Parts: sequence; structure tokens; C-alpha cells
Amino acid sequence: MHNIEYLVRVAKEASLLGGNILKEFYLRVGDDEVYEKGEKDIYSLADKLSEERIREHIKKHFPDHSIVGEEEGGKPEGDYVWFIDPLDGTKNYIAGFPIFGTSVGLLYKGEPLVGAVYLPAFESLYWAVKGGGAYKNSKPIRVKQKESLRRCFVAYGYPSRAKRNLESYWKVLREIFDKVGAMRRPGAAAVDLCLLAEGVFDGLLEFELNPWDVCAGYIIAKEAGAQVSLTKGFSMGTDVYAGNDLCFSFIEEVLKLNLEGL
Repeated sequence: MHNIEYLVRVAKEASLLGGNILKEFYLRVGDDEVYEKGEKDIYSLADKLSEERIREHIKKHFPDHSIVGEEEGGKPEGDYVWFIDPLDGTKNYIAGFPIFGTSVGLLYKGEPLVGAVYLPAFESLYWAVKGGGAYKNSKPIRVKQKESLRRCFVAYGYPSRAKRNLESYWKVLREIFDKVGAMRRPGAAAVDLCLLAEGVFDGLLEFELNPWDVCAGYIIAKEAGAQVSLTKGFSMGTDVYAGNDLCFSFIEEVLKLNLEGL
């Protein structure tokens, strides 16, 4: 295995480099810089340039590693596989809503090893390494345990291009909404997992994600003490639910009761 400190450093640097490109374009994305990527899905020139910069940096240090990104794709081959999202929260970014970031995660032999998520609008770098804890910039972070569901703040999400029946999502979400204190849909899965790790959110449920959406955030949340589960592992279309002990158990129970609908 490569030196773990070296891997972490490269992940953090790559996330920052991509994020700096996003920062340059933020609030300046014009119509001529926005393209159609598919039905109900948009991306910006900043998105493309961010991924190119992240890939370039990783390849410079680890030319034999696989890289899979949202924009340019790739194949998850070999022991080391990097999953990168150059702009998590694309629609937020284009709208001028500051909940967005870059996400750089590394799997080693199929297991999360390193993760870094950078939020340029707040200059916040979340990062973690397996067995080494989770951090926001240089400060350790932990999830917050709660004694009552009514005190829990839960994030949720689903894609606008949802392949499943949205009614099945809403059935689950309504059951959760009825028991917890409040719910929000920020629109950026990696960021949501970091906010869970920091103790802002107490629980999280997001549907139909891809590996680059969750790889970095997964290990950051886990290392911060959260329980995290992926219904399909690091595969396309996976659902993720996570939380402090109380919230995780509750969300898991609701999902088990609604398995047929999902």
C-alpha cells in the first residue's frame, strides 16, 4: 500500500485544486458556459475544468491508479480506484446557492480509504482517512448523538431524473418527517454527509446515487462516528442512509418496512 499520508495529501490537494476552479466561476456562470448534459440535468464549464484539474493532479502522483469521474467516466480497475465528483451540487452552484463542493474519494481493494470534500464558498475542507478520524480543515469533527427523534435534523435527497416512482420515496420520507424535528433537501450528497459528520445533520437518506457522490463523504461520516449504509455498495444507483445511532436505527427501520415499495 502507498504511504497513507501521501494519499491523504494528494486527495486534499486535488479537492482544493478543483474547488479553486469552481470559486473562479462562481456567480459568473453565463448562459454560454452552461450546456445540456441530459434530460433535466445541467453542468457548467467549471464542472468540466474542475474534473480535468483533479484528474491531472491524481495522475501526476499515481499514474497507475484508476479514476472514475462524473463527467469523463472511467473504469474501476485495480486495487486503487479514485471516485471524483468535480462539482457536487451543480444546480445549487449555477443558481448561486453556496451548498456545493468537490469530492475526491479513494477505494483500496473495494474499501474506502481516503476522502476529501472541499466547499469553496465556505473555504471548508472536510477529510478523513480510515482509522484516523475525520476533520474540518485541521479540527477533528464528530457526529452528535441525540436522545430524541424530535431533536433530530435530517437531510434527504433524490435525483430529478429519478428512475423509480417518486411516490415510493415520498411514502418513506413522510414517515420520517412525522417523527423527526425537521428535514431539509440541500441538493449535494457529499456535502450532506460532511454536515452529518460535523453534527449539523443527525440523519440522512438519499436515493439513486453514484459512487462519486458518496465515496469521499462515506468515509468522512464513518470516521466521524456515524453509521452509514449503502444499499448497493459503491455501485450506480445506490441509496445511502446514515446518522447518529438513534437516527440511523430509525431510518433503517422505516426502510425495512417499505422495502417492496423501493
